[in-house]
Amino acid sequence: MVYFAFLGLLLAGSMIAVFQASPVLAKDGTVSVYMSSIQWDIKVQPTITGNSQSSNAQNAGKPTVTLLSLNVTIDSWTLHRNDNNSAITSTVKFTFDVLKPFNVSTLISSKEVPAESVTMVSLHVASTTAAVQGTNMLQTVKVPSSELKIPIQPALEVKAQTTSSIVIFGTAHIVFTGNGQIILTPVLHAEKMT
Repeated sequence: MVYFAFLGLLLAGSMIAVFQASPVLAKDGTVSVYMSSIQWDIKVQPTITGNSQSSNAQNAGKPTVTLLSLNVTIDSWTLHRNDNNSAITSTVKFTFDVLKPFNVSTLISSKEVPAESVTMVSLHVASTTAAVQGTNMLQTVKVPSSELKIPIQPALEVKAQTTSSIVIFGTAHIVFTGNGQIILTPVLHAEKMT
């Protein structure tokens, strides 16, 4: 009987050591960030100089140039957690053309994260360029703050050993300023799935 008690203690001690050294059950979950089709609209801010207000007023709201593409390159995304002071960042290289719709949602990246609430995802914009009809050069497009912040409401609850998805969609407002600059001001939303 002492033999079996000793054997039981030996097995229990080795099992505890194994679970402490390499936990079998992960405490993290996985979050995947997807991009869905972005709708777009174009607005023109006319240049008003001197007495040429009437001709500019006639063209207000109508693009004077044709965009062939508008490529946005994302180099990282950040998940902001419920305390707003902590964030998890993942490096990625993801380029998409705002003017071309996706047939299906496209994966930007996946990352293991601790189990807790996620309240916002931010996409850092590395570069944005537009191909304009009639020109041989790509034109730089301005994105205010170089970051696209997308709130997740209600918060996404990341649970251990589960995969949660965030699908980003929305509208991209493309503004042609009177001085020839192009500004991209997207209004994006997030849909969550677990």
